[in-house]
Amino acid sequence: MQIQKITNRNVIFTANENATGTVNTGIIRGKAYNFIIDTGTGGDFAKAMIDYLSEDPLPIVVINTHHHWDHVYGNWMFEGRPIIAHKLCAELLDNDWNKKMAEVKARGAIFLGEVNKHLPHKLIDTPLHFPDDGVLIFPNPGHSADCISVFDEIDKVLYLGDNFGIGEDKRFYYWGYELTEADRSATEEAISARYKASFFAMMKLLNKYDYESAVVSHGGWISRGDFTALEEGLAE
Repeated sequence: MQIQKITNRNVIFTANENATGTVNTGIIRGKAYNFIIDTGTGGDFAKAMIDYLSEDPLPIVVINTHHHWDHVYGNWMFEGRPIIAHKLCAELLDNDWNKKMAEVKARGAIFLGEVNKHLPHKLIDTPLHFPDDGVLIFPNPGHSADCISVFDEIDKVLYLGDNFGIGEDKRFYYWGYELTEADRSATEEAISARYKASFFAMMKLLNKYDYESAVVSHGGWISRGDFTALEEGLAE
């Protein structure tokens, strides 16, 4: 596992999720709480974050950016601690647990430690603010219906989960991960139009915030300027 401090308050943890890809989780160190953003691919992944904070007396608040396996399989290590997620997250995770587990195993998933089902229980559908810590959590559907984002207002770092990604020197908006039957039968033009509309809706939301960089779960982090260039390019 790679651990990298990217700002005064923000630390990124990176580990393999399969043979070719990695996943990032994060810590924001606050004044009243420490925030763990996603719990990774199993108990050992989560333990690395717990160990990192072991000498810090502040209580931990956990956030699930969405219900997909590589973001929640370490949840069980945080029994008794608050786990915040979108109001749809617990239901989606619970309903498809066995099916999704089988699917990701078949795709060659790398589980970092033991995996047990543990659902988030503090569910939101409106922004949740921790003013003493300068941390804002807000719904940001895109990659899946239950996506949320996290904004560190002090260091101006935005966590986007899987709504955006980086791979092979390209930037990707991850809309359409779970296509409906209607999506699958739609024309390429219709899908492209929905893709663009969803991207611009996300950018309209993100542009409300004074962020300087964004951490994405697959690929690292990007600057606000990267987003601006992509937005202008799509607009053209």
